[in-house]
Amino acid sequence: MRNVAAMLILLVAVFAGAALLAPLVWMAVAPGESEQGFGFLKSLKTHDDFHRYFSRCLLFLALIGLAIQCRLCGINSWAEVGWAKFSGNGRRLGSGILLGLASLTGIAALAVLFGVREFGASHLLAEWTRHLINALSAALIVGILEETLFRGMFYGLLRRDLVWRWAALASSCIYAGVHFLKQKPNIETVTWTTGFTALPEFFPDFANDAFWPAHFLNLVLAGLILAGVYQRTGNIYLSIGIHAGWIFSIKTMDFITQSAVAEPSPFWGQSRFMDGLGWVATPLLGLMVWYIFRGGDPESKKPSS
Repeated sequence: MRNVAAMLILLVAVFAGAALLAPLVWMAVAPGESEQGFGFLKSLKTHDDFHRYFSRCLLFLALIGLAIQCRLCGINSWAEVGWAKFSGNGRRLGSGILLGLASLTGIAALAVLFGVREFGASHLLAEWTRHLINALSAALIVGILEETLFRGMFYGLLRRDLVWRWAALASSCIYAGVHFLKQKPNIETVTWTTGFTALPEFFPDFANDAFWPAHFLNLVLAGLILAGVYQRTGNIYLSIGIHAGWIFSIKTMDFITQSAVAEPSPFWGQSRFMDGLGWVATPLLGLMVWYIFRGGDPESKKPSS
């Protein structure tokens, strides 16, 4: 269980490191009201966006930490964390994108059909162009980074000690949990201890949030799907495609539709798809998990070098 213990230690170290690093980065961008620091970035800094600095530092340290852990475990090539040669895997990437688009677009269509969402005002060509560039960029960047981090490295290390299904579940729970680190803490002054004192405020008020159970379960199921297809295919191209398709679909549905109800419900999810899907998405995601996991427990396919 060496890798499991190392992952637990790494999680603690990454959160502690981000809590220490985020205030330093925040102050370096534009310290106080002075003209010191990186003044050209001063417009990016406000007290209510400290959570963004924390999340970026968290991701950066997690990538560095997992890269070191992979090296210590004898992983010496990108192929061993799922990055096989692209030749022959383009179809998997394309299939994943189509599957991601189809699954969440179907859920959005249901919301429109039942009157929960409606199409908004038409957009100009310039707005469509800007949306497509931003959505495609976000889909590819997030898909590549998160799949390399959570499936290629995190899940890949855990399955060395655990049956792959348990490794998939553990990595998916962590994957779901970090997506809740998006609340804006109430901060008046940023000091070097702010990362520690504000950490509980990064999480939502679970006791008074009726949306989080569905959102968390859906994220866990999504993580299981992505880990499962990585296990079945031996590389992360299909996972990247599905993830990118989901992100593009969510951003596009938020761009062309809007909530048509006064109060969002946990069943349909919040007003914006980006804020979390409701229970309506759970059966489809659960069916996808069942389809992927229904077979036996084969050994991981050897990565293509």
